[in-house]
Amino acid sequence: MSKKISRILIALLLTMMIYGAQDISAQIIELNGFTGIQLGGTAKLYDGNFRINDAQNYGGKLAVGLSTTTFAELSYMRADTEGTFYPFLGSPSEQIRFSSNYFQVGGLQQVDFGRVSPYGTIGLGLTWWAPKTSQLNSKVQFSATVGAGLKLWLTEMIGIRLQGTMLMPMVYNGFGFGCGIGTGGSGCSSSVYTRITPFQGEFSGGLIIKISPN
Repeated sequence: MSKKISRILIALLLTMMIYGAQDISAQIIELNGFTGIQLGGTAKLYDGNFRINDAQNYGGKLAVGLSTTTFAELSYMRADTEGTFYPFLGSPSEQIRFSSNYFQVGGLQQVDFGRVSPYGTIGLGLTWWAPKTSQLNSKVQFSATVGAGLKLWLTEMIGIRLQGTMLMPMVYNGFGFGCGIGTGGSGCSSSVYTRITPFQGEFSGGLIIKISPN
């Protein structure tokens, strides 16, 4: 099921990228590959807390200019990390390995100061939580992101993009997997959901390439 979801999400992103590039082919396009660190967070469960470790993240962004300072943006970000369940009663469980995958559609507004362009971003989309064990189910949630950063242009077409972002999954029917305490002790399963989804931050940077029709 998780493979089908990932294929559908990737197909939707690619379709939107191709359509956007064709529909406004006369506009500026910016491509950005990045990596950085995604900070840990805590999901509050019914029987304890699930704490997520910091981890390296990576991904890519496609921005299409609607004006000289406003862009529509598509992005994908992934982090492979681990988390530990700390029950209110009993001992912590072993670490659970999983990946978080953010698929976002949003906007970017910048201010140009020559070689330096500070900007802000906002996005909406989906977050796919994918445990790396067959005993746990994956989960897809709606999510939002808010960020700010700098574009540092080395030339007219090549630069460095730095960004910090708040990652905010939205709870509507629970987290991707849960943990609890049963007759056999503490452990994790896909049947217990969170009441509060973890908010996380991330800091990243990477190369940005501008493609201009002029």
